[in-house]
Amino acid sequence: MAPTSKDGPSRYIEAHKDPQGPGDARPTALQIIQDNGLLGRLTDKTFLVTGGTDGLGKETVRQLVKTGARVFFSARSPEKAEQVRNEILAEGTAGGDLERSRLEWVKIDNASLQSVREGIEDFLQRSDSLNVLIANVGIALTPHAVTVDGFEKQFAVNHLAHFLMFQLLQPLMLKSSKPDFHSRYVAVSSSAHMLSSVQIGNYNQDTKATERVDPLCSFTEDTYNPAVAYGQSKTANIWMANQIERQYGSEGLHGLSTHPGVIFTAGWAGFDEKAAAGLAQLFESDAVKASVKNVEQGAATQVMAAVDKELEGKGGLYLDDAHVADPLLEEQPFSFTGYKPWAYDPEGEVKLWRDSLAMVGLPDSSSHA
Repeated sequence: MAPTSKDGPSRYIEAHKDPQGPGDARPTALQIIQDNGLLGRLTDKTFLVTGGTDGLGKETVRQLVKTGARVFFSARSPEKAEQVRNEILAEGTAGGDLERSRLEWVKIDNASLQSVREGIEDFLQRSDSLNVLIANVGIALTPHAVTVDGFEKQFAVNHLAHFLMFQLLQPLMLKSSKPDFHSRYVAVSSSAHMLSSVQIGNYNQDTKATERVDPLCSFTEDTYNPAVAYGQSKTANIWMANQIERQYGSEGLHGLSTHPGVIFTAGWAGFDEKAAAGLAQLFESDAVKASVKNVEQGAATQVMAAVDKELEGKGGLYLDDAHVADPLLEEQPFSFTGYKPWAYDPEGEVKLWRDSLAMVGLPDSSSHA
């Protein structure tokens, strides 16, 4: 049976029924931590957030340090990473000064699998535990580009890099899991998964995508469609979290995926012009304009997935607006809430997992898959 909002925390559902724009009554990431009574209470836990220098990632890091946990974040630029680290350290925590050792960064460029390997090796040399990995890095609706490894860039940055990270970190996450705090993998996905399912065997869009593509993507007849590429990568995020739950949930390692909501961050500047024009209609209604969140509110759902006590021991769930999302019918139009049926596809999830192992150069030796 498809998960619904009845399968998780419900205390914030009412606050989302009548949105009034950024800064309204909808919860922030800090409120999630406060409501869980976690300020200064996770001193024995370790988090790794990918992409911690901007937007949702930076806000997630900023609030997680207030739990007292040791927080790592990834960044491409050492200069920017150190700047953000010093900024957050200067702010301190609710309890006072923040120890410098509580906030660290690792250099990772998600567009390079070698960079991922080097960054995770650095992390493993510096930390003997990892309780939560938040896969936050993402690019959206970008013009066609191929990474140094030969993969379409949105698929590589949003999915493959995080897939490789998880494979390298999974033993430590299993080791770090405790009966009262299971390890969690949190995939920051998007309602954009509704634009396209995963194009099995056509990940690079070498031919025109046809597998469950939303009519909104008809703005171009080109073989490469930036909206399909983005939608595919976001569905892949959900599928990966689902497969993690299937493979490791019984061992105390859970996979969850999230949609932050509509937030205008720096990532919007890189949109493909044709895609931006073709999808502009999605943002024109008064209802959508009222649903826009600020960054503090946008980070709430992924922080909830990472620490909420009502989600302890649970996985295979897709969350939006700080609760488990409700299913939509395949024929329903695109929506910024809910999820399409293809978000849960056990057969596709297994195929993607095995293909991803091959793409990142790892053997398919898992007895789970």
